[in-house]
Amino acid sequence: MSEPFPNPERQEEVLANIREARAELEASFAGVSEEKLTGPVTDGGWTIKDHLSHIAEWQRRALAVIDGKHPAEGFQIDQEQFEQFADVHELNEVLFQRNRDRLLSDVIEDFRATHELVESRVEQMTDADLQAELSGKIALRFPRVVDLLNFNIARHDRSHIEDIEALARQPVS
Repeated sequence: MSEPFPNPERQEEVLANIREARAELEASFAGVSEEKLTGPVTDGGWTIKDHLSHIAEWQRRALAVIDGKHPAEGFQIDQEQFEQFADVHELNEVLFQRNRDRLLSDVIEDFRATHELVESRVEQMTDADLQAELSGKIALRFPRVVDLLNFNIARHDRSHIEDIEALARQPVS
């Protein structure tokens, strides 16, 4: 891959990018024991399982936005509470706390099912759908649907690979 985070514009290329990113992410923890998926933690206290639940949460947010809903709906958070978060780290902490005690099997099932929804949604889109403009605060960062998909799905998957691979290499204590 010539650039770390491609930004394709056409539907079939966006879909391929999303699928390639997910394959890379899945490979980063393939064959890793349950003990390692739930054991070693990063400096922030996250396990591999926590990374996977985080990714699923943000993919649900992207789906909500694409469907014209408020991002809070994707996170299943009250809109008023959502608007009060000081920054993304505060939001991520709430999501982390909400998911930390979930069973590994449930997290992995949710992680994969959410991604299947993303793929299915993108398969139904046309190039024109991808170029549609977003509105509201999210449009300041992601002016078009394709920008949101490239960043919040493919790039976001890839951005967690290094941490997941590092956790997979750590000894279990």
